Amino acid sequence: MTTRGIRVGTVGLPRKTRNLAASIDVVEITSGRDLPPAPRVARRLRAAIPQAVGFTAQLSRFLWEALPAGAPAPGDPSQYGRFAVTDENLALWKRCLDHAAALAAEALVLLTGADFTPAAGNVRRLAGFLEAARRPEVPVVWLPGGPWEPAAVATAARNLGLVPAVDPLRDDVPEGPVAYLRLGPFSHLGSRMGTHDLECIADAACGRDLCFCLFATPRSLDDARALRRLMSGGPDAKT
Repeated sequence: MTTRGIRVGTVGLPRKTRNLAASIDVVEITSGRDLPPAPRVARRLRAAIPQAVGFTAQLSRFLWEALPAGAPAPGDPSQYGRFAVTDENLALWKRCLDHAAALAAEALVLLTGADFTPAAGNVRRLAGFLEAARRPEVPVVWLPGGPWEPAAVATAARNLGLVPAVDPLRDDVPEGPVAYLRLGPFSHLGSRMGTHDLECIADAACGRDLCFCLFATPRSLDDARALRRLMSGGPDAKT
């Protein structure tokens, strides 16, 4: 099995980071999901984790969602969200990019909630915002939480220039040089993933220039270790 270009890891930092590079390749950092911290905070985090472990970074949810009352964000609170092309949203996007750059993030991750439906108006809003915003040099991954069919996600992502986040145990992985496989908490209901599921994930990850395999499962670090071991030719994970 060819595993070059495959990056295996977890969504969120594991509690224990000692010898982390021996277990995983990458972590999806979640601290930017609300208002991203200052770059100096991100640089401290980057310095605290072995350089062999890469990062991806979540984008702020307030690019789409309404800003809560009292949130420490500059400007007019009503001008945040809905992917509106406003000074406030564009400044928040820049703040996200600065946070990601300080982390040396390899990809950005946009999570849209259940209210971001497949309605044409929503997609147009996102398209207009992405056209106005400065695009980063790294891939932008999109994980919609609304009632999206996989084919609609793949089409919209392709048109928007985004990489769709896909659970390969449920849906086909769209073609393309970059893939982002993201295994959520309901991907597997057992304590750990068994060999068959891990083999399916490994098969889906192959054949790309770059593929991220991120686990947000109940035993995410164990699952990531097991997948990494399987793909390196080590002993299979226990069922």
